[in-house]
Amino acid sequence: MSFLKGCILLLVLVIAASSAYCGHIPADSWKTVFSRKAGTITVLWNEIEPFIYRDKDGRLIGVEYELIEGFKSFLSSHYKIDLQINWKELEKFDQIYPQIQNSAQPGLFAVSYYSITAERKSEVKFSPPYMPDLNVLVTNNSVPLFTSPKQLAKSIISMHGFTQPGTTMEMDMNKIRQAYYPDLPITYNRKDDYAILEQVAGNASSFAYVPVSIYVVALQRGMKVKRQRLFDVHREGFAAIYPVNSDWTKPVEEYFNSFECKSLVASLIRKYLGEEVAPMILEVSAPRNIGEQPDDIELLTKEREIVTQRLMNQAAELEKQKSLHKMVLLLLACLIIVAALLYGRFRIKNKLNQKLQQRNRLISNQNVQIENMNHMLKLKVLQARMNPHFLFNSLNSIQYFIIMNDKKISLEYISRFSAFLRKLIRYGDELMITAADEAALLKEYLWLEQTRFPGRFEYVIEISDDSRALNILPLLTHSLVEKALYSSILNLEPTSKGMLRISFQNSADQLIASIKSNGISRADAEILRNKKGLEEADPEETLNKRIQLYNQQGKSKIAIHYKEENKANEARIEIPQPLF
Repeated sequence: MSFLKGCILLLVLVIAASSAYCGHIPADSWKTVFSRKAGTITVLWNEIEPFIYRDKDGRLIGVEYELIEGFKSFLSSHYKIDLQINWKELEKFDQIYPQIQNSAQPGLFAVSYYSITAERKSEVKFSPPYMPDLNVLVTNNSVPLFTSPKQLAKSIISMHGFTQPGTTMEMDMNKIRQAYYPDLPITYNRKDDYAILEQVAGNASSFAYVPVSIYVVALQRGMKVKRQRLFDVHREGFAAIYPVNSDWTKPVEEYFNSFECKSLVASLIRKYLGEEVAPMILEVSAPRNIGEQPDDIELLTKEREIVTQRLMNQAAELEKQKSLHKMVLLLLACLIIVAALLYGRFRIKNKLNQKLQQRNRLISNQNVQIENMNHMLKLKVLQARMNPHFLFNSLNSIQYFIIMNDKKISLEYISRFSAFLRKLIRYGDELMITAADEAALLKEYLWLEQTRFPGRFEYVIEISDDSRALNILPLLTHSLVEKALYSSILNLEPTSKGMLRISFQNSADQLIASIKSNGISRADAEILRNKKGLEEADPEETLNKRIQLYNQQGKSKIAIHYKEENKANEARIEIPQPLF
């Protein structure tokens, strides 16, 4: 009796520990998220390619990752809900299911290609299946193909099984053991399905159950295993799981049963498993009606042929191109010889002038760079309506640095100025660029201006990670930055130091670009401009024309708002996304 009480106490402690583990992670209920139009769910996962894993750069990718991220987009478009997903990795696959089973948090989910079973339905909730579930019996290459269950019954006495605990693969393995050989030795591997297949490939007379998608990927990786044509096990499908007390059933079923979700899954399977394999996963591996002929068997046996044929085609293509490679190498050798001869003649012809060139090389290189910048200047004035005063002043600054024999700052200024002009010309020809490119161009521009006006101002450029890839019209913020610098900051008293803060943020369906400065107000700047009698074009005029042209092309509009408060000026541009 005391032993039974001890077991019950231990079970209670395990459940309590599990609840404590999940208690600190964000997992909002659907009721809360729906009422607030925002919230967070947590998704537990364990790495398995191609369902959910990290690429070489550490980014999370895979069929299930993009599928759940699609749920966020679905809620945004159908319910106007801003859902955040907290991805939490667990080290072992069999750690995930108990967390969901024992959790009281409604917003806790899990993926890692969970099979739907009748036993599990009483313990957790399943989303509608997103793809078919077919487990196949895989053996070492040395094991012959079984043509009947009797052959397996004869051979299994000398065989060894491999599986993973807490999976349907273990269930199927146990059925084989119960039906044919109760004393079958089984080794359990808690790492992943590929580790199991590696054990099968490395051990003669061994076998395992794995999903057909994992088997195909293993063949593509070159694992030496083969599928037995008998003993396939169909189930309802793979699905995400969440606690039985969760109130997320309605949106989950809407999403997984939607056309958007089904189309997304089809495209993800083609993306991560290949165009040739996708029909097998989506159609052939689907469960059959009772008594229906398994016409998918012949197609499923072709997965090895796909890999073999691909290798044969690659070998044939390599053989075909050998002669072409030889011709290319011969041509390259001839070109190298001709180039060496021409280079030798060039060195002989210019030997007498070499000393003079060495003396004047620095000045000559600077003159060539200035001439190139003049050509780029002409192009950019026509394409981007750049303020010529900035360009001429920059060239004057270069000339000043050269005259002062300050070679270090001269070369650095020329290098940064050249880089700025190259970006200016390249981006000026683009219909749109990313916010990251726009920020990089502003950084080059402000470095040049800060070098020209040392000690007069500081600047900060901030760009959020989720806005870096958003699109913007090229040089859209440049005119406002230039206006803030020349009309506001540089008109401060010499004893006052200006501050220019530029930020790019993602807000719903908009990219927000903000230019803040602590210079004089726009009204005071206009009075000072009229008092000085300046007649050059206002950079804002060109900007307003560009915005007017853009706003005429569609329903999406770019808007500019100006704000002045406590000696702080702000220009805020709202750019719709997508831009076109």
